Amino acid sequence: MILREMSMQIKYLEEEGVPKARIAERLGVCRQTVYNHINRQEAFPKPRAKRASKLDAFKGYIRTRLEQFDLPATVVLRELKVKGYTGGVTILREFIQPLKETFIRRVTERFETLPGRQAQLDWGECGTVQVGSETKKLYVFVLVLGYSRMMYAQFTTSCRLPVLLSCLKDAFDVLGIPRELLVDNMKQAVESHDVVTGTVRWNRMFLDFAQHHGFLPVACPPYWPRVKGKVERGVGYIKSSFLEGRSFTDLEDLNRQLQTWLDLVANSRVHGTTGERPVDRFAKELAHLRPLGGVPAFDTRPLDWRVVPADSQISFKGVRYSVDPDAVGKTVCVRPEGEDEGALFWVYLGEALVGQHRIRPRGSRPVMLPEHQAKIQRLTRGNAHQAYRQRRRKPRFLQLPMQPQHGHLKALQAIAPPVEIRPLAVYEQLARGEETR
Repeated sequence: MILREMSMQIKYLEEEGVPKARIAERLGVCRQTVYNHINRQEAFPKPRAKRASKLDAFKGYIRTRLEQFDLPATVVLRELKVKGYTGGVTILREFIQPLKETFIRRVTERFETLPGRQAQLDWGECGTVQVGSETKKLYVFVLVLGYSRMMYAQFTTSCRLPVLLSCLKDAFDVLGIPRELLVDNMKQAVESHDVVTGTVRWNRMFLDFAQHHGFLPVACPPYWPRVKGKVERGVGYIKSSFLEGRSFTDLEDLNRQLQTWLDLVANSRVHGTTGERPVDRFAKELAHLRPLGGVPAFDTRPLDWRVVPADSQISFKGVRYSVDPDAVGKTVCVRPEGEDEGALFWVYLGEALVGQHRIRPRGSRPVMLPEHQAKIQRLTRGNAHQAYRQRRRKPRFLQLPMQPQHGHLKALQAIAPPVEIRPLAVYEQLARGEETR
């Protein structure tokens, strides 16, 4: 098991009052390891990359076959050889044994959770919706409390990790924080889940969010949707009973209608399994849930980085936005509150806010805030005046003095024959036609 996840689980079990010897037995470690993790303060090293196995490409097929039939490893091996498997039977048996034990022990009876113990969450795809000038996918986030079946839901146009954390924070604000949160193996939360060893590698930001709010994340076993059947039925219930045939103007209007429907219909009906209204059971469960109000705020906004060019404008989602010119040449952090047009985003240089804008449609003209424009003009005017004054102090050109002899004349003199110097009378005789001696 990965160190950080093991440490979180050990601390969780200790808070639940489980004896340290029992924790060590449950997790398959020694008691000293339990004490070490409870007292650990330093950061954990980065995990090593997992080596690929010859069986990786065939694990989905094996799970499907074992869910249907109780096949021995030798039969599965023959089937895999036909499909191109080149590994041996030992690694196949190691993979099959825990799978068969899981499938044999699997029960289809419902299991109930104690009040405040567990909540389940999931996403559902609901088609497309028009947001501004763009057509985007429509998703519904659903969280259901295991005991009361109290439901919280919210429509979004993205299911990325920052959106997931924001929806979770809204759900906790309405319902409270449970002890455990059961999630599917969604990539936003779970980076990998080994079905053989049970090792779960969580997304670092999601794990930070869980530790900050004090709940234990629990990942469903792969290919076992019945574990989170409560929220699976909740997603289908919203699609069929709320969304089917509904009209709305925009995403905000759709979410307002959804909250009204949750209050008046979904959470006020008599639940088919419990025989009680979720809102009535929630009144009993509320005392076992921790309120979000006592938890410090967790910043769920995504992080994006930009280097500010000389024109003091950064590019974000296909549009250029101005920032304070003091940030030119430096790296700034962009933190949007959402991904849709009209959502606010902030630009920080360290702790200082150097820009705040709303997301414009892709391809819009550059956005220049008046305060940024004024500061740029002041800096530009000052620099131009200083350059002008410096130019007035200096001559516009430089005239070089005449040289007595240039280089080409010296070269001609070097190759020309010597000339005899004679008196002027000799030349006068030559002009009169007289011979000279």
